[in-house]
Formats: sequence, structure tokens, C-alpha cells
Amino acid sequence: MKPFESHYQDRRVGRRMRMGCRTKFKSLHTGETHYGECVDLSVDGMAIRCSYVPQHGERLEVVVIVPGVGNVPMRPLEATVEVRRCNEVERGKLYEIGARILQRKT
Repeated sequence: MKPFESHYQDRRVGRRMRMGCRTKFKSLHTGETHYGECVDLSVDGMAIRCSYVPQHGERLEVVVIVPGVGNVPMRPLEATVEVRRCNEVERGKLYEIGARILQRKT
């Protein structure tokens, strides 16, 4: 399978949680900051929808803004990830990045 082939087959072993949380990420390749939505999360990976098209293997510093519970705010999830796939969701406008979590920050 080519890195960004359009027919994606989910090979993750970990259970996924649907998220729908705002996210901000910085490309460690270009230094640019982008914004999007974390649509799902698992122990070892995440999917982000955004307008940015990364390179296969590109590393990103990601901050996922997790909504609070009641009046208790939650700490954001911060991680370094590696891009494993990128699929076009809306022609020329929206892409879904599948990334493997390399390191979680505390």
C-alpha cells in the first residue's frame, strides 16, 4: 500500500474513542502551526481533520483541547505524532490525517 493511497484500511489494534475536539498542531518539518479537529483517539494513534496536507512520516506536535466535565476543566492532551496517512475528505478543502502517537507529554 502506498503511503497516501485513497483506499485506507484500518489496521489499528487499539480501541478508538470518537472525539470531536479542537486541536492545534505544529509541523516539526515546516514549523507552521495549523488548527483542526481530533475526530478519534486511541492508545497509539489519532485522526485529525484539517486543511493541511502533511508528508508521510512527518512529525507533528499536537495539542488536543479536551472539554471539561461540569465546572472542572480538563488538561489538554499534548503529544508528538508521526503521520501515517492522509485522506481527502472534501475535495481540496478538508483532509483526515491518521497519526501514530510517539510520545505523550505530561
